[in-house]
Amino acid sequence: MKLTFRQGVAGLYRRLRRLGNGPTWRKILRHPSPQIAAIGRALRETGSGRLEAEERRRVQAIEDRRQFLLQSSAAVTFLDYGAGSPGAGRTAAQMREGAATTLPVSTICRSSKSPFWALFLFRMIRALEPLSCLELGTCLGISAAYQAAALALNGRGRLITIEGARDIAAIAGETVQGLGLSGFAQIRIGPFHESLAAALEAAKPVDFLFNDGHHDGKALLRYFQLAFPYMAEESIVVFDDISWSRDMRAAWREIGRDKRVAVTIDLGVIGVAVLSKGLSRQAFSLVWP
Repeated sequence: MKLTFRQGVAGLYRRLRRLGNGPTWRKILRHPSPQIAAIGRALRETGSGRLEAEERRRVQAIEDRRQFLLQSSAAVTFLDYGAGSPGAGRTAAQMREGAATTLPVSTICRSSKSPFWALFLFRMIRALEPLSCLELGTCLGISAAYQAAALALNGRGRLITIEGARDIAAIAGETVQGLGLSGFAQIRIGPFHESLAAALEAAKPVDFLFNDGHHDGKALLRYFQLAFPYMAEESIVVFDDISWSRDMRAAWREIGRDKRVAVTIDLGVIGVAVLSKGLSRQAFSLVWP
């Protein structure tokens, strides 16, 4: 991995430690649940920036692809089924129908998960070793590539990732194929309200779900309710951008109150929900700048 990337994730790691999260972090790392302790190790290892040689090669290849997309001069016209921006005020009907949008590929790529959070997904999958993963919101395939690369290094598991816009999914397909990850990731096309049920049926039982699409609180809760019956008894649901808007923050708090959710870990940007019948309910919060 290039030095600038490693410096970046290590810098965030140092800032986290300075913010007084030591006691909470230690509770997560020493938790009796192997799942929760693994999530703690994943966050610690993400911050350290250290990678084994093959991990480094995989991650650098993904980051090279990211840089290629950031420098692209192409533009894509597509139907955006999400919330747009926090102040866009799209109605449920508008999101269901999709809003015609034209954006440069470089702009779309900037909405992909940052290297730090993408590496955190990678580290979680390396540590948890899920067999069936599902992602809502493929975008250009960067986060999907990180997850699929982790599965490839684990030597087992498969990711189904859903993208609403066909032309964006095509670029994501080039990302996955170009990185040699087609055997570990399948891209499905269609708005979530049309495609999620079939994807859940194909992926059940789902061990690891990453919700990175729509960015609307009501939709987030609806998709969580839809996914729950398909989740493995011991499983992880990762919610992206939980502080993106008041609506998303409220939805995350409601998920934390759901009695079917045993443990939540609030990282400010990302929320992790642990589903398990054998754990007492706990909520952890790590302050993030």
